[in-house]
Amino acid sequence: MARIEPGMEAMLDMYFYETNSLLEQLDEILLRTEQANVFDSEDIKEIFRIMHTIKGSSAMMGFENLSVLAHKAEDMFFVIRENPDVITDVSFVYDLVFQVSDSYKAQIEAIQNNEGGEYELMDFTDLINKLLKGRDILLGEASADEAVPAAAVAEAPAAAEQNDGSTTVKVFFEDGCQMENLRAFLLINTIREECSFLEFTPSDVETNPDTSKYIIENGFLIKFKPIDNVDFVLKQIESALNVQSYEVVSAAAPASSEAPAAELPPEPKAESVVQAAPAAASAPVAPAAEVKEPTAVEKAQAAVEKAQAASGMQKQNLISVNLAKLDALHDIVGEIITTESMVISNPDLEGLELESFNKAARQLRKLTSELQDTVMSIRMVPLAGVFQKMNRIVRDMRKKLGKEVDFIIEGEETEVDKSIVDSLQDPLMHLVRNCMDHGIEDDVKDRINAGKPEKGTLKLSAQNASGEVIITVQDDGAGIDPEKILAKARRQGILTKPESEYTEKEIQNLILLPGFSTNEQVTEFSGRGVGMDVVKANVEKCGGTIVVDSKKGVGTAFIIKIPLTLAIIDGMEVTCGDLVFTVPISTIKESFKAEASQILRDTNNNEMIMIRGVCYPILRMHEKFGIETDVTDLEEGILLLVETDNKSMCIFADKLIGEQQVVVKPFPKYLAKYKIKNEGLSGCTIMGDGSISLIIDTNSLIG
Repeated sequence: MARIEPGMEAMLDMYFYETNSLLEQLDEILLRTEQANVFDSEDIKEIFRIMHTIKGSSAMMGFENLSVLAHKAEDMFFVIRENPDVITDVSFVYDLVFQVSDSYKAQIEAIQNNEGGEYELMDFTDLINKLLKGRDILLGEASADEAVPAAAVAEAPAAAEQNDGSTTVKVFFEDGCQMENLRAFLLINTIREECSFLEFTPSDVETNPDTSKYIIENGFLIKFKPIDNVDFVLKQIESALNVQSYEVVSAAAPASSEAPAAELPPEPKAESVVQAAPAAASAPVAPAAEVKEPTAVEKAQAAVEKAQAASGMQKQNLISVNLAKLDALHDIVGEIITTESMVISNPDLEGLELESFNKAARQLRKLTSELQDTVMSIRMVPLAGVFQKMNRIVRDMRKKLGKEVDFIIEGEETEVDKSIVDSLQDPLMHLVRNCMDHGIEDDVKDRINAGKPEKGTLKLSAQNASGEVIITVQDDGAGIDPEKILAKARRQGILTKPESEYTEKEIQNLILLPGFSTNEQVTEFSGRGVGMDVVKANVEKCGGTIVVDSKKGVGTAFIIKIPLTLAIIDGMEVTCGDLVFTVPISTIKESFKAEASQILRDTNNNEMIMIRGVCYPILRMHEKFGIETDVTDLEEGILLLVETDNKSMCIFADKLIGEQQVVVKPFPKYLAKYKIKNEGLSGCTIMGDGSISLIIDTNSLIG
C-alpha cells in the first residue's frame, strides 16, 4: 500500500481532472491516427507533450510509479519526434501506449478510491521494460527478440555523444523548499528539450527521495550540451521554480569548425528544430555552413508564442468547478423556486387585489426562470466525451474478435445534464460490445451472402426531441431471431402469457430481462447471462427508457430516451380526492372533458375512449392508487391523453389545477422496498402551500 503525500490532498481533484483529460486526448489522437494510418509530426509532438505534462504533474504529486511510466513512454516518442523516419511499421507503439493509458487510468482510479489516504500501488515494471525495448527497436539498437535491461538510459539518442563542448553547472535550491529531489527532477524536465546531451548527479532523483539530503549538502550537478545556445539553458535554470542560485563548474569550449561531422549529434528535422530551439534568435553566429536559417525559426517561434498567448487567453475564460458545488447551487435554485411558489400561492393572499404584488411576482418568476435556465446550462455537457470513449471499445474488439467494422458517431455535440452523462457510460459500453459481439456477423461470407458489404457498420447517434435526448446504438448485423429468443425465454420460464400473444417487438425486448443471454459461449465480452437487464436498470435510474428494434438479417437498434435533466420539470397539477399529482407536461398530448358517446368497452370490459377515430385505454387514478373521491363519473372529471415510448393512455383525474414548475425530490430510501416507482410514481415535490405532490411516471404507468 502507498500513501498520498501530506499536503497534496487539496491538489488531488485538479490532478485527476487534468490527467484524465489528457489521457482522453491521448486516446483520441491514437485512435484517429491509427484509423487514418497517418502519424504526422504534429500528432507526435502532441503525444510527447501529453506524456511530458503527465510525467511532471505525477512527480509533483509524489506518484513516482506513474511519473516513471510516463517518462519511459515520453522517451519512446522522443525517438520518434527526433527521427520521424523510424515510422515504418509501428503498430506495436499503439498497443504499448494504449497499455500505458489503461494502466494510468487504473492507478488513478485506485488513488481516487483511497481509504484514509492509502491506495494500492501498481507495479509497472513489465510495461516499462516493454517501453524500453520499443524505444531501442525504434533506435535500431535492439530487435524484437532482444531483452532490454530495466535500467537502460532514458537519453539513448544522446548517450553516445562525447562530452566535448559540454557545460557543467551546480544548482542550489531555496532553503526549506522540501522535496529537493523532485525539484531537481522537474528542472531536468524543463531543460531536457534544449539539450542534445544531458546527465546529472545524483542520477536517481526521480525515484529516490533520499537524494534530497545529498542535494541540500552538495548541490545538484548538471552536465549538458545545448542544441543551440548555452545562455538560453542557463536562463531556464536560473528562472526555474525554487532555484536559489547556480554556479558554472566547467564551461563549454568553443566548437571547432573543423570538427568531424560524425562526432556531431544528428541534425533534427525542421519540425523538431522549431520546437526544440525557441531561442535560436539569440544563438552565437556560426560559420555559414552551420547556420540553421534563423529567419524561419524566428517566424516559427513567433507563431508558437502567438498560439500560446491565444491559448492562455482562452484558458482565462474557462474554469473548472467541482460538480458537488454545482449540485449545491442547483439545490439552492430548486429551493428558491419552491419558496417562490409558497409566497405567490400563500392562502392569506386569496381574494385580495394586489396589483403591485402581482407585478413584482411576475418579475420574480421571470428572474427565477432565467436563473434556473442559467444553472441548468452550466450543468449541460456534450455527449462527445462518452461517445469518443466508445471508439476505444470498438478498436479493441476489432482486434480481438477479428471483425472489420466502421464506427460512425453522429450528434456528439448534443448536451445533457452532467449527472446523466456520467450514468450513461456503462450502458453505452455494454450496448456497443453487444453489437460488436452479438450483432456483427463472425463470418464475412455470411455478410456477402446476405448482400451486405464485407465491413460491418456500427453507428452511435444522439438527437434532441421535445425535452428528451434520443440515443441510438445501431448495427447492420444479423439482427435478432425471434424464434431463438422465444425458445430461450420458454426454457428459462420467463414468459408471462401464451407465446401466440407476443408481438415481434415484445419478443425482442425480452432480452432486457434479468439473466437473459443468447450467447452460447462465455467470452470476454458477453455470454454470462447478465448485462442487458443492468443496462435497462441504469438507463431507468436516469429517468430514461430503452427499447430494442431489430429485424432478422438486417440489423439491431437499441434506442435510449432520457430527459435533458432530472431535477426540475414543467408539470401539470391535477387532483384526485384530497391528493395532488404532477404529470410531466412533456408527456401530455392534450386534456379534455369526456362525452358519453366517446366511452367504449373492449372485449375484456376495459374502459376505452374514442378520440378522432382512435381508441385509447382509460386509467382511473382513484382506482389505481386506492383514493376516495366523489368524482367517479368520466363526464365530470378531466382526462389527460399522455404518450411515452410510442404508447398512449388517458388518465382520469378529478380536475386540473394548472401548470407549475416543480423540483423533483426522490423518495426516501426506506420506501425502496415497496417498489413505488414500478407503480407509476417517479418522485415527489413540495407545493406552494407546503404540501406534497406525487409525480406521475407515465412510462411505468402505461407499461
